[in-house]
Formats: sequence, C-alpha cells, structure tokens
Amino acid sequence: MGHDVTAGDGLLAVTLGILVAAAVVASGNADAQKRRATPRSAARPTPKPDPVSNLMGAIALNQLREGETLFAACERSSFKTLAWALDGMRSRIALEKGEYETEAEFATRRRKLEDVLNGGAQLVVCQPLDDNEDAPFRYDPEREVFTGTFLTHQNVWRDVKRTGSYVSKTRMGVRATVRSSVQLEYDVDLGSTLRSQRPACLKGSYQFEYTVAMPRADAPLLKARGYLVFTGRLVAPFIARDDTAGSPTLDDPTDVYERSFAVNFEPAQVAVAGPAGAPAWTCRIAEGE
Repeated sequence: MGHDVTAGDGLLAVTLGILVAAAVVASGNADAQKRRATPRSAARPTPKPDPVSNLMGAIALNQLREGETLFAACERSSFKTLAWALDGMRSRIALEKGEYETEAEFATRRRKLEDVLNGGAQLVVCQPLDDNEDAPFRYDPEREVFTGTFLTHQNVWRDVKRTGSYVSKTRMGVRATVRSSVQLEYDVDLGSTLRSQRPACLKGSYQFEYTVAMPRADAPLLKARGYLVFTGRLVAPFIARDDTAGSPTLDDPTDVYERSFAVNFEPAQVAVAGPAGAPAWTCRIAEGE
C-alpha cells in the first residue's frame, strides 16, 4: 500500500531541513571561532647581521685579556674574523680629512676612533711557527738557536674555494675547460713603525730577522705549537681590500679570482710564545708620537 503525503509530512520535512541547515551553520561558526582562537604560526624573520656588533665581538675575540698568556690568547683568537668584521664596517670607519680641518684636528679625530675600536686593550695577531711562508722559523741544532724572519706586510690566513669549471674558447676558436676558484687572503700590514723605529732586537728593514735560543729538547714543541705574536692596536685606515681577476691560458687553464684583505696594525711588541711557560723571546718596539 502506498503512503500518501500529507501536510504534516511536508511540515516535518521542512522542519528537518531547517534543523540540518542550522546545524551546518553552527558547525561552520564553531570552526571559524576555533581558527580565530588558534593563531597561525608566522614565520619569524631572519635577523639581519649587525656590522657594529660583529666588529665589537671580533675585537673582543682578539684582545689580550688581563692575566692571560700570549699563547692562550692566540689559541682563541681569529684574525680572519677580525678582517671580515672590519671589512663589513669599511665605509663607516673610513677617515677623510675635512676641507676646513687642520692636521692636528684630523689627527685627534683619528686617534679617538682608533681608541674606540681597540677598546682600550691590546690586540694580538698570531702566526703559527710551523707553517708560514711569510714568517719562516728554522732551527740550527749545532748552535741550538732558532732563526726567524717576517715581513712588514704578511699573509696570516688563506682560504681557497673551488667554484666548478666552464668551457671557454680562444680567439682562434680553440675550446678549453677552465677550472675556476676563489682565493681569499687575510694579511696584516704592520705599517711604518717597524721601519722607522726598528729596535735592536730586530735586524733588517723590510724583512726582519730575529734569533731565539732554545735547547734541542724543547725546540720541537715550540715550533709545533708556538706562535709568532704581534701585540698592538688597530690604526687607520684599518682595512684595505683588493680584487684581482683570474687570467687562464691554454697552458694553465685555471681561473683564480683573488680577494685580499689587509688589516692595518701597529705592533708595540713582538714575541715568540709556546705552550709552556713565559714567551721564549720578546722584542719591545718604541712607540711613535
């Protein structure tokens, strides 16, 4: 038997439809409220490096602390970090004499900036004794004496990064595969102080020579772990940067892009320091006016 649709059935259907719709709306409102109550996790922006903080940190890293040995200072110092930080502030610490500024006023302003950068403390520049072509250190077992030399402008650290290879052609159409790389050199420029006020403990003018007496039993440890240490301060113009593009040829298909950083440093003392005891050799340099 069929079922007859009555007015009551229609009213029931309409009522059910309204209830379902209301339930859907209520559910949607609840989801919306939940979404609003739960904040989306926003991606935190990467903080930009602060050149001033980087430089202050690099200077603190290379300072000689009170009561600290030269060897301990060299073990934690990083000349490369100091050079990078100075280069990051190169435009801000550049000094130029003003048109209406006297030489005395300019010298005073320069000295104030040097004092701020050095933080009132001595900085160290450390060279390992066992592997440095700009500061060789050789032992004479017959005399039981080390002979060392160093340059007024010398390399302290070097990085080389391979950047792949590419195919190039000469003007005659000859193809060649060129290997490319970037070489970064971190140098120290000891300025004119050593040349103008050379102490008796150093020989030479551009390349300086010194000697360190050391018993044979102690010599290997000193050379393996020791440092040639320059103690002093940063001086204007603080940092210089030079770029040289590579020039590959068919005979030598290597393209080496060189960038060098030169930190201007005025040493007050040069020493040879090892892991045991006091420095094996110390040479104090008279300060200029």
